[in-house]
Amino acid sequence: MTRSFIKYLLRFALAGIVLAITLIFAAPQWLSQKIGIPLWSESVSSIKLNAPQSYADLLEDTMGSVVRIYSQTSTPSASIALLQDPHYARLLEGQLIDVGANEIHLGSGVIASSEGHILTNNHVIENAARIQVGLADGRSAPATLVGTDPATDLAVIKIELDNLTPAKVPTNLDSSVGDLVFAIGNPHGLGQSVSMGIISGKERNRLGLNTFESFIQTDAAINAGNSGGALINTQGELVGINTAHFYSSSTSSRSQGIGLAIPINIASEVLHSLVSQGQVVRGWLGIDFNVFKRQYSQDAFASGQDTGIILSGVYANSPAHIVGLKAGDLITHFDGRLIEDWNESLNYVTHLSPGSELSITYRRSDNKHTVTATLGTRPTAK
Repeated sequence: MTRSFIKYLLRFALAGIVLAITLIFAAPQWLSQKIGIPLWSESVSSIKLNAPQSYADLLEDTMGSVVRIYSQTSTPSASIALLQDPHYARLLEGQLIDVGANEIHLGSGVIASSEGHILTNNHVIENAARIQVGLADGRSAPATLVGTDPATDLAVIKIELDNLTPAKVPTNLDSSVGDLVFAIGNPHGLGQSVSMGIISGKERNRLGLNTFESFIQTDAAINAGNSGGALINTQGELVGINTAHFYSSSTSSRSQGIGLAIPINIASEVLHSLVSQGQVVRGWLGIDFNVFKRQYSQDAFASGQDTGIILSGVYANSPAHIVGLKAGDLITHFDGRLIEDWNESLNYVTHLSPGSELSITYRRSDNKHTVTATLGTRPTAK
């Protein structure tokens, strides 16, 4: 074999190696197809990658519906922490109230009507002797209390100003996990601020914050002063009232990225009741209970019933007491509807009007009974 022929072969071999390396880096999917292993998958998403670079136009109108709230309690206080802090003293100068204020609380609210009704959290204005509201356009006015509902931690106040912009509420009140949302409020008294996140979860309950709980969970930042502010969607519509940042009693710390908001459907029901009646009237059976699930129970009933609510107590002279219910009874049905969830059972009774009749099916010592109770009026939480 001549030297020239060897050089000829080497030249072709080198060209082949270069071509192979080029194909590996330029089109790796060809390699995966060759070895028969499906790597990843082709995207068939219909989502258009045209997200706006700014949400300023979206937020402009909605931010005008969110207000700052400063409340002054009548409870004597040895120190006026906010006014002693130069930062807050400067922010509150000219906003409030008088230098001898006992204690000042910060919060937010959402304008609900052109007549001046504002929805906020009850804990923002609780025990307030005076309430001052600051608008996004720079105006300020004192507010009067319309009504409170401590059971949901909601309240309505009212100001006397013209040219107010109520927040928009979506026709479809149901939000979904993954929806983009914005939290608008007055964190730490800094002034109107916006944070962005998504809906992380829904129907969070039994957290020990309120009697009635079905919170929206979001990772949009919610800080002190945001309470009562707006959680809005990408259409500029109000989907929730910001209420709290989740607090873990076991760790004595606030969890990061877990904010809670009251869904607008619940908030709207309370709003209409407070504006029209000054209070929220709910049906009352007069029981304390826990959810019963056979797989978790050490004393499973002999029946085939797997779920229900087991009574831990019955209030004296309550509707439940009058029809003979006792602690230890297992309620399986209300009006023929199977009871499976703690929150569902509570809401079913409280959404009925006082005076309504409620059919109750329950088991005691494996014997089935059905009684009809006439509901009373649920006592107002204090």
